[in-house]
Amino acid sequence: MPKNPESEGSRLITLKQIEQEHGVSRSALHTYRRSASFPQPVQVEGSTKIQYRAEEVAAWFEANPPQQGKRTDLTSRDEGAAMPPTDVPTSSRTELVDAAAALLIAAITFRDIVSAFDPQALAEMPDDIRGRVTRPDYQEAFDRLPVDIRAEARALVDADPDIIAAREL
Repeated sequence: MPKNPESEGSRLITLKQIEQEHGVSRSALHTYRRSASFPQPVQVEGSTKIQYRAEEVAAWFEANPPQQGKRTDLTSRDEGAAMPPTDVPTSSRTELVDAAAALLIAAITFRDIVSAFDPQALAEMPDDIRGRVTRPDYQEAFDRLPVDIRAEARALVDADPDIIAAREL
C-alpha cells in the first residue's frame, strides 16, 4: 500500500469531490462505482476515506459522459407544466387504518434501528446510508394523519401479537 500516492504525481479526490467536479449525484456515482470499468479506489495508509486518482476518474467520465434522464412523454412546451389532477382512489376506513399502522411500524422500526447503533458507528456511516436510517419521514407522515386514524392505528399496532412478542425480546 503506498504511503502517499500524491507524492507519485497523482492527485487524489474523494467521492464528494468527484460529485462536485463532474456534476453527478451521489446515487449516480454509486451506480458508476459498481461498473467494472470505473477506476478502482486508491488505499492511502492512515486514511479511511475512499479516494481515486483524479486523472483516471476524468478519463472515465470522458469515455462515459453522464446521461441526463429525459422524459419522452413531454413536448418542449409542456416542460414545467402543471400535472393534471389525478383521481384519488377512495379507500375504506379499514384500509386507511391498516396503511397508517404500517407507517407507524416503519417509524418505530427505524427509530429502534437508530437507537441500537453505537453513536460513534452512526457518526462514521457514509452520509447517504446514515440519512436512510435516521430520517424521520415515516414518523412525520404518520403525524400528519387525522387524530382518529392515528389513534386507531396505534391501537391496532399495540394489539398485534407479533409486535407484542417483539417488544418482549
